[in-house]
Amino acid sequence: MSLPLEGKVILDLSRMLPGPYCSMILSDLGADVIRVEDPNYPYSNPPPFFQKGKYRESAFHSILMRNKKSITLNLKKAEAREIFYELVKQADVVLDTFRPKVMNKLKIDYDTLASINPSIICCSLTGYGQYGPYEQIAGHDLNYIGICGILDLNKERKIFGSGDQIIPPINPGVQAADIGGALVTAIGILGAIIERENNPKKKGQYIDISMTDSVFSFIPLVSAYHFAEDLSEGINILHGDFPFYAIYKTKDDKFLSVGIIEVKFWREFCKGLGRDDLIPKQFEQGIKREGVFDEIQKEFLKKTQREWMDIFISLDACVMPVKSFREACEDPQIKARNMVVEMDHPKLGKIQNVASPIKYSRTPLKIRSFAPKIGQNTKEVLRSLGYSDDKIRDLKKKGIM
Repeated sequence: MSLPLEGKVILDLSRMLPGPYCSMILSDLGADVIRVEDPNYPYSNPPPFFQKGKYRESAFHSILMRNKKSITLNLKKAEAREIFYELVKQADVVLDTFRPKVMNKLKIDYDTLASINPSIICCSLTGYGQYGPYEQIAGHDLNYIGICGILDLNKERKIFGSGDQIIPPINPGVQAADIGGALVTAIGILGAIIERENNPKKKGQYIDISMTDSVFSFIPLVSAYHFAEDLSEGINILHGDFPFYAIYKTKDDKFLSVGIIEVKFWREFCKGLGRDDLIPKQFEQGIKREGVFDEIQKEFLKKTQREWMDIFISLDACVMPVKSFREACEDPQIKARNMVVEMDHPKLGKIQNVASPIKYSRTPLKIRSFAPKIGQNTKEVLRSLGYSDDKIRDLKKKGIM
């Protein structure tokens, strides 16, 4: 049984979350991902940790770095770059998340690497992209979703009649730009591999992915209102401005998500709520709309989350419980899809990991190897390039790796 990217070699220079999440997808798909890591990088083993006795291991890395190999190279040194060039000769893709121009300073930019291997595909994933006024500005997820319009959507709705009240955005608990940029990067790399296989010269290319660009493209409904110059641009049914797409509290201080848009689902919802009188009021405006919000909330406070789900689970009403991640792990749907897998770690015993969401019928994906320690595969990889053990020891002494 083969996997889609079996035989493809990815040299992964990325750090933190976005790049490693992208290369995790590629490694799950069967690519031979070699992490090329800086031996002096201070954030290489982030918390939280699995721990048994004195042994501990990053639980975060156990997810992101599975199915990969790790070598250390100090690419600021010429001798380390020579080793990297040898790896590039055998590689398909080089992935980095450095700020623009860092790859040029290290002399591992696309033009340099393409002169060594014309088929190489180089992909840079950065906050703002390789050009533009923000290219050298530091940033994190909150900054990227802030300037692209998404963070402004992530706030409590404005209650009709509340005047000019300013409602601040709320920090989201998920890194939309980091993960979104990683997904777009994986798609970009897969597309470049397919294109290279189809072009006669098997020539690679350079891919420039911006996390800001990525999340800017994630709001087509908001974009459509703006481009059409629709006066209702400020009203977004997905934002909670309407009672049919909102979150409600239950008797036991838990919550339910009501995600209705279509009239047929609203009709079922009102019947499940025992409020047929609300059926014609789905799209009420102004103070009448606030009245519908209030009536629905009053009903939900009469029963617990579980009692309401006993009613709505069999109705086409788009109502589901709001769960913590711990609760989600025990959800029957998550369990049925085997999204949490248990593995026997040689030092830690039983540990859990998040499975790939890609479900192939013939070539199922699985976690084939645990996350490596930093530099765990350095000797193995260098030996494959023809380096002797004596030479490897010498390189280690020189601080090359």
